[in-house]
Amino acid sequence: MPAQDSAPARAPVAPAPAPADPLVLRVLGGVLVAVAAVALAVLECFLVPLRIGSVPVPIVVPLAMAGNILLARLAGRWTGSVAGAAAPPVLWLVVVIVLALPRAEGDLIVPGTLTGLVFLFAGAVAGAYGVAAEITRRVRPAARQPG
Repeated sequence: MPAQDSAPARAPVAPAPAPADPLVLRVLGGVLVAVAAVALAVLECFLVPLRIGSVPVPIVVPLAMAGNILLARLAGRWTGSVAGAAAPPVLWLVVVIVLALPRAEGDLIVPGTLTGLVFLFAGAVAGAYGVAAEITRRVRPAARQPG
């Protein structure tokens, strides 16, 4: 009696997909964070004149500060470069300045009120802080090496 193979037949296994190129992932991450920075800036600009009754609600100031710090640090980590970390705050500042300029029709999105000025200043300083935090995060490990 012939010996039968008791092992079941196996289906061919598809090869594993090739890992994505790290450069592509870094560029994609930088683009996503840049789009988020522009969207956040537009949203914040329309929230500057927010009022409850006659009382201004400066919710945009902490939103701009937190957003610029987090987006700068996120971009720095995803892109792996300081220039990538600087892109979101720079884009945010460009959008805010453009929307703070009066139009030919007289429309103004970001008014020159106290809330508008603090929003512009605090957001710019927070963006600079986020970039500086990324720079020091990169320098700090080199300073800790024993001599």
